[in-house]
Formats: sequence, structure tokens, C-alpha cells
Amino acid sequence: MNTNRTIALIYSEQDDAMIDGGIKGWITNFHKFLSTLMFQITRENPEIKLISETNFSVSELTDYTVVLIVSTSNLSKSEVIMHGINTYAKSLKENNRLIADGVSRVFKVLKRPYDPDEHLPELEDLLTYDFYLVDPLTGDPMEFTRFFGSDAERSYWMKLVDMAYDINHVLHAKEIEGSEGGYQTIPREKTVYLASTGVDMVIQRDIIKRELIRHGYKVLPDHSLPKEAKALDRMVRDDLDRCRLSIHLVGEDYGYKPRGSELSVVDIQNRVASDHTYQMVDKNKGAKEGEKQPFSRLIWVSPDLKNITERQKIFIEDLKSDAAALEEAEVLQIQLQELKTIIREELVTGGRFNARRGIKGLDPEKKDKQLKMIYLIADKRDVNDIEHIQSYLKDKGFNVVSPSYEGDLVDLRYIHQENLRRCDASIIYYGKSTEEWIRTKLQDLLKAPGFGREKPLTAKAVYLDGQKEVDMAHYEKNNAMVLGNNGGTFDPDHLIPFLTKMESK
Repeated sequence: MNTNRTIALIYSEQDDAMIDGGIKGWITNFHKFLSTLMFQITRENPEIKLISETNFSVSELTDYTVVLIVSTSNLSKSEVIMHGINTYAKSLKENNRLIADGVSRVFKVLKRPYDPDEHLPELEDLLTYDFYLVDPLTGDPMEFTRFFGSDAERSYWMKLVDMAYDINHVLHAKEIEGSEGGYQTIPREKTVYLASTGVDMVIQRDIIKRELIRHGYKVLPDHSLPKEAKALDRMVRDDLDRCRLSIHLVGEDYGYKPRGSELSVVDIQNRVASDHTYQMVDKNKGAKEGEKQPFSRLIWVSPDLKNITERQKIFIEDLKSDAAALEEAEVLQIQLQELKTIIREELVTGGRFNARRGIKGLDPEKKDKQLKMIYLIADKRDVNDIEHIQSYLKDKGFNVVSPSYEGDLVDLRYIHQENLRRCDASIIYYGKSTEEWIRTKLQDLLKAPGFGREKPLTAKAVYLDGQKEVDMAHYEKNNAMVLGNNGGTFDPDHLIPFLTKMESK
């Protein structure tokens, strides 16, 4: 292998046609932008040689440290190039040189959606670098013809920067003979499974992946996912065995279905991760303290869902129900920036596995258990509207606590979980919040045993402030009493069924 740190960019000349408006072709722009980025990153100005049908030579591929392939249907028509690349890739694998320090020497670049595996079987396990945009409303792919603007900055340029750093990583990777491809041995605690997503969550996934890598974490899968369901299942299980945490991003798109399954890839990964979580819980129960291997699962549901299908609604509800059964699984519907904070907490401090005390806003646990505790859960928008309920319950001799609204997100989450663990009963206040928010809090109540509760809640209820159209069957299924619905004027009589149930226990 040559050590001159040169790069080959293989493409079809048909893919470099001039773009409407007199703009230079896609390949020409890609080559120019990548060359500029590589100089900015390395300060060495590595050569990126353009290779098309007219000057391709398989014997010369060994002269390059990195090979980029712009995979399109046009390029696949060249049998000489396809055969040459497969021969080159096979040779690299046989000599344990395809992977350099965890990153492939061969990069598959897609300027539009295309499956190159039929023509490049020796590279089918490699991830692709997708340089196109997907319309989140229609799901239609769009090739970039304008390389500047907000869409290009969020998708094209961020992906190009990621790839430039990966190329630089390969260029400076140390050659390790007989090292099974030069994979770094990265501990389980520093390895994260970041599930593939629907088309509308690709950018968000890239943001999370970039953040994890920047902080020194290994992100799996680091290979393309199999297109057949059973093979996909096996691969996901193998990857999860190497991970401390799995992260699943869920949006409006259910995802594509692999061969042999009616479930999408997004759904399958969630189901396999759920099975793995249960297995790890059972395994850790019988393990000594120093031998336990904590594993947790975070499912992020976009807070900006609008055009959601009935199938996706069912999928999300199933995710919430499944996660409610385990402390080690959690569904979050928060802003992406807040999700990054939660991920960091899980990985750096141990998250929910780290017992924390002395947090501002958390009332000390009272030794006097005679004073029953009611957790009055309300959205921040309703904080002023719950005062009449708080005052009434306190006058009745109850210790009433509410969520904390100010401070670090991780601390607020911990306070909420501690209140769920300690309280004797709970009321969820439904004022200005949404029914989706109410359902999430009901799921939290179901999950309370996972936070260390030693006995069931004596009572739980949803208090409706004003006329609400709600799914009563859902509340009945969750054994939640429905109180209020009184046009907005508080009446203590509405709390009588709840208090009667508390006193009967």
C-alpha cells in the first residue's frame, strides 16, 4: 500500500454533466469541495485523483491509500470498473487491509438513492455516505443541484465534513499487520448502538452520531444492514452484545421493510433491542456487583410529529408500553439538544444506575411515613393553576410535591423519578398540556416500580381542568380515575373519589 496519502475518486463521466443554470457538474463540485476540506483538515493538501471510464486501471488502485466510489447506475454499466473494484476489495480483505483503525479504506458515495450491492458484492457490508436530500413530507429523494443554503448546510456539507474526517483518519492510521483489519479494541462502556432510522430522522441521527464520535465513542452499526430479516436480526443482536447503550430515533416515517418481514427495519431494531434489554436485566440479577454489565435503551420520539400515519401511531404507543415495563428503557419526547444531555448522562455518570442525592429541588425523604405523599404532576404551563389543588390537599394533611421546573434537565428527570418512587398516590393535572403529554405521564406511573417502588400506588388520577375530549378507555385500561371536567372552576368535591380510595388503603 502506498504511503503517499493519495486518494482516488472513481466516477462515471455521465454523472458530471453540467447542472441547469450553467453550474459545473456534481462530480466537479464534489471534488473541489472535498479537496478544500482535506486541505483545511490536514494542511497537507493530499491529492484526489479523478478516475473515470477513460483512465481506469485496476493495477493502479494499490497506489492509493483511500478509494472513493461515486456509486450510480451509470458507473455500474462499466464491467471493467466493477470487476476491478471487486478484485481490489477482495485482495484488501484477504490481506486484512480493507479496514484501517476501524474505518474502511473504500468509501461508497451516493449522489442519489441507489443500491450498489448487486454490482459490488465485495463491499456490501460497508456503510454508504448519502449525499442527497429526502423530502420529509413525501419521502421523495432529491439530488443536490444547489450546494449552498440551509438544506445543503444541514445535509450535504455536514456529511462531507464527516467523510473528510474519516478519510483523514485512514490516511494517518497506523498499519497493523494481522490485526483483523486494524479494528481498535474499544471497551463495551464506550460503544453505543445508534439504530438506523426512517428517512425523516437521518439528519438527527447524523447529529447524534457526530456528537458521540467527537467524545470518543464507538458507534454501531459500522456496516450496512442486511436486506433480509433473519440476517438483520442476527446482526443487530451481535452489535448490541458489544454495547452499553442503544439509541432509537423515531419520527413520522415507519421505515422500509426488509425481505421476509412485514415489520420495518426501525421496528425490528427496537424489538431486538427490547429483547436484549430483558436478557441483560436477567443476566445482571444473578451477577455479583463488580460483574454486572449495565445496559439501557433510549427511545427518542420527535416532538414535532405532524403528518403521522395510524400505523406509526400504533408503533409509538407500542414502544411506550414496552418501555414502561423496565427501568432500563425510556421513551423521551423532548428537544434534540435535551436528548444529547440525557445520552451524555447515561454514558458518563451512569444515568439511572447512579444513585444521586443532594439535588436542589428534591425534598429530603421524610422518615415519618405517617404523612402520605401525593405527587401532583403538571406541565410547566399549568404551574400557577394547580395551587388551589395543592392548598386543598395540604389542608387535608397530605404532603404534596410537584415536578421541579428549573435547573439542569438531568436533575429534573431524576427528581421526577424520585417523586414517582416515593409517593403514595398521584394526580396528573390536565390543563394546557396535550393528551399525548398526559399519556406519557401515565406511562411514567406504570414504570414507577422500575425506580425502586416497593408497593403499588394507592390511587392515581387524571384531573381535567375544563372540558376535554379524551379517550376514556385509555384511562380505564391504565386504572386511572378521571376527576374534574368542571368548566375550569375548582370544586373540592371532585377530589372525593380519589381521597376515599386513598383512605381505604
